[in-house]
Amino acid sequence: MIRRCVTLLLLICQQLQAAECIAVNAEQPLPGKTADWTIAAIELQRNDIFDLNKKHVVWFHYLANDYHVITSEQAIRDDLLFQTGQRLDPALLNETERLLRSRRYLRHAEVSVSHYCPADNTVKVKVSSWDNWSLLPKISLGHEGGETKTNLGFAEDNLWGTGNQLMVEYFSDSERHGYKTRFLSPNISGSHWQTALQYADNSDGETYQFRLNKPFYQLGSERSYGFEVFKDIKDISEYQRGDVYNEYQSKVQYLSVDTGWKLSQQGHTVQRLSVGVKLDDRHFSANEYSTLPPPPDRDLSQVWLGFEWFESNYQKLHNFYLFNRVEDINFGWQFGARVGALSTSLGAYSAGMQYQLFLNKTWAVGQSSWLVLNSDLNLLDATKLPQQRLFNTQLRYIKHLSDNQVWLSQLRVAMGDNLFRDERIAIGGDEGMRAFPLYYQTGDKAIIASSEYRYITPWHVYQLFDVAIAAFVDAGRAWDNPDQQIELDQGRLYGYGIGLRLLPSHASRGSIISIDLSKPVTNNPELSGWRWRFIAKKEF
Repeated sequence: MIRRCVTLLLLICQQLQAAECIAVNAEQPLPGKTADWTIAAIELQRNDIFDLNKKHVVWFHYLANDYHVITSEQAIRDDLLFQTGQRLDPALLNETERLLRSRRYLRHAEVSVSHYCPADNTVKVKVSSWDNWSLLPKISLGHEGGETKTNLGFAEDNLWGTGNQLMVEYFSDSERHGYKTRFLSPNISGSHWQTALQYADNSDGETYQFRLNKPFYQLGSERSYGFEVFKDIKDISEYQRGDVYNEYQSKVQYLSVDTGWKLSQQGHTVQRLSVGVKLDDRHFSANEYSTLPPPPDRDLSQVWLGFEWFESNYQKLHNFYLFNRVEDINFGWQFGARVGALSTSLGAYSAGMQYQLFLNKTWAVGQSSWLVLNSDLNLLDATKLPQQRLFNTQLRYIKHLSDNQVWLSQLRVAMGDNLFRDERIAIGGDEGMRAFPLYYQTGDKAIIASSEYRYITPWHVYQLFDVAIAAFVDAGRAWDNPDQQIELDQGRLYGYGIGLRLLPSHASRGSIISIDLSKPVTNNPELSGWRWRFIAKKEF
């Protein structure tokens, strides 16, 4: 009896000793090597949309929290790249944090060790998430670049708290009007497979898409898979000085199957190899508004081989592309190359080769300045087509003048030869030169330089919008269009303006809403005076 009591007391003492865990903060290092610790427990802390303890809380904050379905524990756990019983790897914690922050239904996420227990060399990991409002009625009337855009419908980016997306809308813009439905699952049952289904019934045709893929969702992913089928029938307009002068119908049928492998990994750098088959058939025909013959049909079906070099060197910054948000910026090198062999057995109209390259890099220039480079090159050499080249590069400079003042500048250069008519470069409106109408200039070549000063105000409108005030100037030109007929305004374009930048701080569609009053510098009498522009974009 005495022996049993002693044994029981020893067990109780061991359990009490093991339960003596020490709380730590995110910046506090663990004693010893992190690899010596094992994850014993994972705690989820799910936070609702609005903080009801802040100032200026009113009735709709309570209403939103009450009727919003908070992201489920299962949806959060499905995205975790670690599990209990696994050795602690801080890199996986950081990757999980970035993955969660990339989900549009989450405003913010933090993953860190909350406790360590020296008795058994275990740790507790805390995963904190903050939800966005995800049910968004799409009722908007926008005017941008001389054209009016209308959207009516709804988008649910966190369907019943599962992280799935559903959208139904009616839309109308300068090109077409119609109805569109879309469903997206970013992580099917924690498998990291993704799927997307879309159908659109447009005034000029229809579109459907089905995609099922498993990407390299983390640095150490061993395999990737992809399948996509896409069909799109629509009318394409050709512009001069923002006015339509010709239309024709385009019919695209596309199918892609691919897979990829991790070749090797050294620390935070990984090399990957991918291979795939792509069927890409495009037909063009005249419609009732055609004034010129349509472009020739083409088929670029091919077998391709790709290589990727990816270096992970992320930092958490603020006021980079957005404002008042944590942004995960990768300072590592990213390089990729793809070689495709056009195959007549797959349907291509001629034999040939297609080469694609891309390079992305961000540098810190001093303590409060950054330089971002994004470049890509596309070469097409087919026996029955003119040799085609397109080089795109975008250089961005971001300077923090103070905690609430940002200067953003960018230079975009696009140099092409023999581009397809439906893929020519356009500037104006969405594509830079904000004071000019959409598609104001088109051609095989373009240069745009833009600069924007942004003052981030302390105004937070009922936790709904963060507000910034902006002033900007643009200069640019598109040229080398063999179909160009009007000579007016074919030289360099200039424009300037002022505006507001509104960032929906608690909504899943967290694009910057730009409301601009701008003035073009032009010899076109139709564009004299000030113009207003209203558009939502993910970044500057």
